[in-house]
Amino acid sequence: MSTLIDLIFFSEKRKNLLIQLANGPMYIDEIKDTLNVKACAVMPQIKKLKDMDIIVQKGSAYELSDIGEVIVEKMLPLTSLLDVFDGNKDYWSKHDRSPIPRHLIEKMDMLGKCTLDEPDLDHLFEFPKHLEDRLYSSKTLKSFYSYFCPDCPAIQAKCAEKGAEVHLILEEKIYNRLRDDFEAEYNTCLNNKVSLYIYSGKLRLSSFMVTDTFLMLKLFGKDGEFDHRKIMSFTPRALAWGNELAQYYIDHSEKIN
Repeated sequence: MSTLIDLIFFSEKRKNLLIQLANGPMYIDEIKDTLNVKACAVMPQIKKLKDMDIIVQKGSAYELSDIGEVIVEKMLPLTSLLDVFDGNKDYWSKHDRSPIPRHLIEKMDMLGKCTLDEPDLDHLFEFPKHLEDRLYSSKTLKSFYSYFCPDCPAIQAKCAEKGAEVHLILEEKIYNRLRDDFEAEYNTCLNNKVSLYIYSGKLRLSSFMVTDTFLMLKLFGKDGEFDHRKIMSFTPRALAWGNELAQYYIDHSEKIN
C-alpha cells in the first residue's frame, strides 16, 4: 500500500492526472493542455499508472481502470482536505476547532482551498472592502458573532433593506448591545423581518458569515485569545458547509424574532 500511496501522492503530475481522468477519458493532447505539461514530462507518469493498472489505454485515449475509479473516488476527499490545510496549517493547528460540530469536522474537505485574511492594524474590526460588493448583492446572509463587531449592525440592516434573507445569531450580551445601543439599526432589522437568535451554548466560534458567494470563519485561539484573522472560501461546496454550520447554530439557539 505504501508503494501505491507514494505513486499517487508523491507526484503532483500523477495526482493531477488522476483527478482530471475522474471527469472521463482524455487524449494525450488534452492531458498536455489541461495540465500544462509536455508529452515527455507526462508520458513516464502515464506508464507508471498503467503498470499499476490504475489507468488503461483504449485506442488513443486514457481512462481510469475499475480499480482506478475506486482509488480516485476515495482520494478526492483527502486531496480536498489537504487543500484546506495547505498554506493555513498554522491557523488550523493553533485555533480552537471544538465549536465546529463533529459531523462538519468530518466534512471539512468541502472547504477546499481557503485563503487567510489578515487585516492591517487600521482596519482590524472592519468588514473586508474587497467583499462588500459580494455582501450587498447577496440574497441570503447568515452570520454569528460571540463578540461585538462595530460594523455588524449596519451590515445586517443594509442587507435586510436590500431585500436579503438575513439570519443573525448572537450571544445574549451581544444581542442586548445591538438592541440598546443601535436602536435605528435594530429597528431596521425588525421591520425587514431579520431572523434573530440568541445562542447560549458553552462552545462557540468567534464568528462566521455565509452569503451567496463566500464563507468567512473566525476561530478563537486554543487558549481563548481573540484573533482578527479569518479563513475565507468561495466554492459552492464551502458555501454548503457554511450553511450547515449556520443551521447547526440556529438549531441550538432561541429564536426571538
